[in-house]
Amino acid sequence: MQREVRERVMAEIEEYLGSDSTAMAPEVMRNPVAEYVDPSRLAQEQELFRRTPIVIGHGARCAEPRSFFTEDAAGVPVLVVRQGDGSLKAFLNVCRHRGAKVELDDCGRRANFSCPYHAWSYRIDGSLRRVSYDDCFGDPGDAAAGLVELPVEERHGLVWVLLTPGAEIDVAPYLGGLDAELATYGLDQYVVERDTLLRANLNWKIVVDGFLETYHIKFLHTRSIGPYIRTNLTPFEGFGPHGRMVGVRDSYEPEVRGRSVDEVDCLPHVAVIYQLFPNTVLVWQADHFEAWLVFPEGDDPARSVARVQLLAPHPTRDDAEQRMWDRNWKILMQTVLEEDFPVGETMQRGFRAGAQSHLTFGRNEPALQHFHRSLAEAMGPTPTRG
Repeated sequence: MQREVRERVMAEIEEYLGSDSTAMAPEVMRNPVAEYVDPSRLAQEQELFRRTPIVIGHGARCAEPRSFFTEDAAGVPVLVVRQGDGSLKAFLNVCRHRGAKVELDDCGRRANFSCPYHAWSYRIDGSLRRVSYDDCFGDPGDAAAGLVELPVEERHGLVWVLLTPGAEIDVAPYLGGLDAELATYGLDQYVVERDTLLRANLNWKIVVDGFLETYHIKFLHTRSIGPYIRTNLTPFEGFGPHGRMVGVRDSYEPEVRGRSVDEVDCLPHVAVIYQLFPNTVLVWQADHFEAWLVFPEGDDPARSVARVQLLAPHPTRDDAEQRMWDRNWKILMQTVLEEDFPVGETMQRGFRAGAQSHLTFGRNEPALQHFHRSLAEAMGPTPTRG
């Protein structure tokens, strides 16, 4: 985070601490429940995922030549491969013969990719390498039979793709004002310390929503992060459809309050939440990042899948550091699996019950409002229920 941004954030926190307040939206927002339960809305969102640059992982997941990772992004199977010159290529993970996935593993290293169905194989650049019983299929070197390539860009260590073949991708202007800010963290030097896939019986937006307000912290997270993060005190700034929200740690007041940006680094005493439209959340946690890549799963609005990664500034160096990451990961998983997801699943059931037509986002939840207004602008009005 640049010096001038830290200075503004510190001044804003100082104001909120002095007035026992937080960033406020101009008015209360009513958000339709249909956004979380309507299959037609989900279909619109899946189309949005196909025409918007999305983060599909961190480049360290395939750091070496011939290494790869796979992901199913809103129903689109993707294969990302590191080339011999260090660049990346992304493909639809689909064999051109009969449509099976050519790679079933989450990640690894290959000299080539072979479809498990009929053993058609492809080079790491996506070109067709071999067709079994090729005399039955004409010219096996036909370029049209290669893997379908997707636009891909590696920026700030993150791998961005467009799920539309033949489109153009340019991440810097898409990020706008956040591009320079993300560059200050040196994320391209980070490594993937932990990685897992979480599935839940709730709409994908409930997962994202949970990061976009601290109003719930002391109520839901009394046994985990509640004692360490201030409730209902969050500077927020929008950057086009993206946003940055700052959570204030309990250590902020004794260590930072009343001091200038030249006297103290505020970053160890805050949690910075970057919402990268539409479905990625990056959380700065003083000595590491959490990356949340959240997708709808299938055609059910009540199903979601999240790729969760702990990004560390360097590989683990010793047992003490390993134990530290073990503790961080345990706290994260317990908070999500024992507190956030169970409550989110009750919300999803409540939405299906028809108890209300709208959710209420308070003035103290500007990041939530910004996210859902950005979705509405990108897709049009949400259908309303009864």
